Amino acid sequence: MARSLTHLFFNAAKKLSKIQRAALRMAAPRRARKRSAPARQAVVRSGAASPAAANLGGGRWEASRQFSDAHGRRLTFARYTPPAAPRQGMPLVVMLHGCRQTALAFARGSRMNQWADAGGFMVLYPQQSMTRQVQRCWRWFQPDALHGGAEADLIAALIRAEVARHGLDPQRVYIAGLSAGAGMAALVALRHPALIAALAMHSGPVVGDAHSATAGLHTMRRGTLRPLLPLVQAVADPALFQLGMPTMILHGQMDPAVAPRNARQLFEQFRAVNGLAPDEPTVERVLGLGTEKAYRRVDLLRDRKVVLRLCEITRVEHGWSGGDASVRYHARSGPDASALAWRFFQGQRRVLVSS
Repeated sequence: MARSLTHLFFNAAKKLSKIQRAALRMAAPRRARKRSAPARQAVVRSGAASPAAANLGGGRWEASRQFSDAHGRRLTFARYTPPAAPRQGMPLVVMLHGCRQTALAFARGSRMNQWADAGGFMVLYPQQSMTRQVQRCWRWFQPDALHGGAEADLIAALIRAEVARHGLDPQRVYIAGLSAGAGMAALVALRHPALIAALAMHSGPVVGDAHSATAGLHTMRRGTLRPLLPLVQAVADPALFQLGMPTMILHGQMDPAVAPRNARQLFEQFRAVNGLAPDEPTVERVLGLGTEKAYRRVDLLRDRKVVLRLCEITRVEHGWSGGDASVRYHARSGPDASALAWRFFQGQRRVLVSS
């Protein structure tokens, strides 16, 4: 698996160029079809017979939506709305897929839509374009304003537009991601802290260490060797350190692609982000001991409320814990990561006090 994940980044310029040319040739007929026929939006409701509709919940699934920001940058996304619930005042969870995934695959594999049915929240699934990155990797490893930073800002613009359009609760907007999606979720939250109430990262890299694809591979394999706080400060909005960012970190302890050391370093980075002292005592528990769902949970609290949580999952490799294992990069074993993320999110709100 580590070898296959290495291919997510540019392991050879010649091979990448070949793949990109092939991808562009594949995209050309699709663009031609769009010009010759009306755009179609895939809308699936519960009970649909399509195999692609499996594990999409009992509500309304809208695929291949298109969003353009004020700069003309485009983003494809899917939207899920639970059944029999008014959109007005509804919370929003934004889910960012990993490399070689699509919005549909992440929705099926994570099964977050089922928790949306139970919890009454909307889910957005932004999807990376192959013209930006041929393996659909969010460019967390290039956090500058022209690459990863621009992608984070585009996702933030989509979130603001959807909150306004549907009358969602602006105090309850949450973001989660897997692997490269975790890296991008962190960038969105750090660059737009007033927008995001809480963050969840599954199998993600330490923040701010990489500034190229090659450096991204090194970060995945060993974490960072540099001081942790300056890495966050270099990519974050300065307001972050006044607002804080409640954060949950999940990582499989058997992960061969993104070293578990990344999770422990993320924990220390977000300890600083949330103004928690290095000697602040943690609350630790081992849950599911002796079962395939075993994990170690480490919490940091403020005023008896969990602000920072680390879940080290014993028997999971590089995949979404407790998901649909028939979908690549999702693991049957481990606790249900979607349930853990939603339960953590429920206790968080972004309340801004005007000056």
